[in-house]
Amino acid sequence: MRVPLCFVFQLALLCWAQAESPTPSPLLKQGNARVVLVGDSITGQSRNHPAGFAHQIDWALQQAYPGCHPNVVALGGSGAGVQAWLNNEKRSQTDAFFLDVKGIEVKAALDQPADVLVIMLGMNDVLAPYVVDEPASWDRWTANYRELITALKARLKPSVIAVATATLCTEDGKSPKNRVMDALNAHLVDLARDMGLLVLPTNQTMRDVLARGRRLKPDFHVTADFVHPNEAGHLAIAMAMLGGLGEADAARAIEEQKLARLFEKTAGDLPGLSYEITPLPAALDSERQSFRIHYWTNRTAIASGISAPVRISALGWGVAPLSLNTAEGEFIVTGIPDHLENRLRLSADVAGNPITRDITIPAPWLATTGVLRKSWNERQPLNPAMFRGPVEEAIEQGRDFIAAFDPGQGQRLAWKRYFPSVNFTGGDSPNSVDFAALTHARTFEAGYGARWIHSDRERSVGVQISTQTFAGAMEMALWLNGGEIYSGLLTGEPGKKKTVEAHLHAGWNTMVFNLNHIAWQWQCSIHLEPMGDDSLGDLRYSAVPHEGGPR
Repeated sequence: MRVPLCFVFQLALLCWAQAESPTPSPLLKQGNARVVLVGDSITGQSRNHPAGFAHQIDWALQQAYPGCHPNVVALGGSGAGVQAWLNNEKRSQTDAFFLDVKGIEVKAALDQPADVLVIMLGMNDVLAPYVVDEPASWDRWTANYRELITALKARLKPSVIAVATATLCTEDGKSPKNRVMDALNAHLVDLARDMGLLVLPTNQTMRDVLARGRRLKPDFHVTADFVHPNEAGHLAIAMAMLGGLGEADAARAIEEQKLARLFEKTAGDLPGLSYEITPLPAALDSERQSFRIHYWTNRTAIASGISAPVRISALGWGVAPLSLNTAEGEFIVTGIPDHLENRLRLSADVAGNPITRDITIPAPWLATTGVLRKSWNERQPLNPAMFRGPVEEAIEQGRDFIAAFDPGQGQRLAWKRYFPSVNFTGGDSPNSVDFAALTHARTFEAGYGARWIHSDRERSVGVQISTQTFAGAMEMALWLNGGEIYSGLLTGEPGKKKTVEAHLHAGWNTMVFNLNHIAWQWQCSIHLEPMGDDSLGDLRYSAVPHEGGPR
């Protein structure tokens, strides 16, 4: 499958237009320039990952300039934001030290002149977060970025300085964290215009590659963990950097040879059929829920036509329209997602080739955030009292915990229906809740998740509690029918998981958890495991409060 080349050059033009500069001629000295990359763990992985973008840049330059000797120096520091790099630069004026990439000493690297300086920061400022969702915070970040650029310019004396937009934090482009990322990147573009710098559109290129991949496969990713790029993400970054630096031939080599092969592998056997699921707004007191399901057939469908209508079949669900005859379109499906995994089937016939895709809609949670705790440290004994408030008291007393938050303590909690998604940590597992889907988060913020579970009979179950995060500390409490079945430091458990035994009543059971985090990622999973020969096949799930069985 051949993929279009035009977007590489459009992005190159865009990044220069943003900085009000003419379209660049090649700037990397026929592949022999000394390029210093300043960034965080993503920049570190540009060398430490086998498919890292520094390796991709080396390869692409050698395709464009056979026999050249690229010298791309990756100064990436895990967890670093703009303020941390200001500290790194000052420290490196006198001290020798290393960051993520073995063999690259920071003082020595910054003491040598560079032809090109590329800075890509902002991910940790959003992920941690070091920057809150307020314009004044964004302005301070921009001022620090200006100071860092000025200091590095004096050290390296580069002919070219470029700033790369920070890439995606979660793969939902409209998530709270990506909205803050967009604000920082907009400030960065303004800063570059003011200082006469190049802007490399790494964020937009990653979004474009993600969108193209999702047209081929519904769970295509550009990150390995919703923060750090995978191979597709590294290719996107390399293309954006090369295109923005005027190296169109090198960017084209990645597009034609590497990205095209990756897309061909993603598409698999032709013809293809992909889709995207989006929950639509619904009343919180209603069991019914509508979803928009957008589908794409592969490009051969455009030329060959749809031989038979595209349909969605789902027992007990309403589907509108009943069928479509277009290569791309969308359905609205409406039903009650009361199974842990609710299965629908998308089917089409492309040029005489029948194709089907099973679609799984996870059971919902009811979730909320916004409670700020007093500061705590996971390395010290935890005082359970610091994690208790009106919501916890209402849970244990069998009262309405959804309305329990005292408005006198702050803003009333806003509960929302939450559906797990392929765009967040934990993926679309129905057991997962990633609070990054709900809020940008503040340090020491707490959140809650609730779900009502109907069992046809009394039974014992195993409850596996876990987290799939790579960074962060989280304290958790879990209640079933008002009784606490787990309390502790979830991230301190072996393998970040713990299984406890619990008892379901016949009828409705109320499960509620409280997840307290300090910083960084904020996600957990709660999975019910059958005991003995039980299958749990009769269980039904709801995000609407139900009266439970005996306590």
